[in-house]
Amino acid sequence: MIKASIFASILTIAAAVGLATWSGTASADEPCQRKEFKTEMVRDACAKGGQKAAKDAMKAFMKDAKIKSCNQCHSKLAPSYENKPDAVDQFKKAGGKLIEAK
Repeated sequence: MIKASIFASILTIAAAVGLATWSGTASADEPCQRKEFKTEMVRDACAKGGQKAAKDAMKAFMKDAKIKSCNQCHSKLAPSYENKPDAVDQFKKAGGKLIEAK
């Protein structure tokens, strides 16, 4: 009886962790929620592969720019990824390309 309850507890925990991990990731099919872009990198990534591609592009940029946390530039993360007021300036200072104003 005790073995069954321990197994059930472990199974419940594993299912909860798996569900939390699955629900927190963007799939390739999810389009970016943002429709207006200030950076070439995110605009192009969203056009090619939606949220997952944009997230992968930003992670690569962060690694190259030695930025440790998404929260440095974003006030909220998934699904909207709202920027902080100085996010675009930080991106530019870190070497990112902005879309030129017309």
